Amino acid sequence: MSEQPAAPSVSPQFAPDLDTRPGEPLRSTLATWMQSCPSCGYAAPDLSYAAEGVADWVRTSDYQSLPIGFERHAWLLEQLGHLADAGWIALQAAWNHEDGGHQEDAARCRRKAIRLFQASKAAGHDFLDTPSEELALAVDILRRIGEFEAASETIRVALQEEELPEMIDAVLRFQAGLVQRRDTGRHTLDEVPRGPAGGTRVRLT
Repeated sequence: MSEQPAAPSVSPQFAPDLDTRPGEPLRSTLATWMQSCPSCGYAAPDLSYAAEGVADWVRTSDYQSLPIGFERHAWLLEQLGHLADAGWIALQAAWNHEDGGHQEDAARCRRKAIRLFQASKAAGHDFLDTPSEELALAVDILRRIGEFEAASETIRVALQEEELPEMIDAVLRFQAGLVQRRDTGRHTLDEVPRGPAGGTRVRLT
């Protein structure tokens, strides 16, 4: 038995980051999103449940060598084959490291997140509702870790999507400017300029 933080029931009041991190006040509750057993080190959003085989994985040196919390849970999900979920937890680990001022660790977790998302797609599993949303998220992750050429190519591919939602189109074009400026910083959805109503999309070739 152990005492664990309870995540407060709050909703975001401000725009999310381009990598989907929610706005305040929800974003400040990140530290409560993951529980960790002080005895064995098992990390999960809810310690009352563990999938079959997790107990054996938790005892391994590979698991115990990881930072407590998000990274451990992401590793477990990867071992269990839940690649998309593992990618999301790795991305949350990046947010957590940023909050602590650990930018190199945040970049490392973003690299892991994009690798897991790519592996999930290769296995035939989506990590967001539509391909355009997946590409838009991939662009932000790549840009944040300084992979500007890969981000630029992903933008080009995404802008060829048929029936691209106007919001995604605007985000991608905003990202193109950030990539051109070699900007690796955090940006929110509120910063994205909106095109004129009824405007015509220009397809990049």
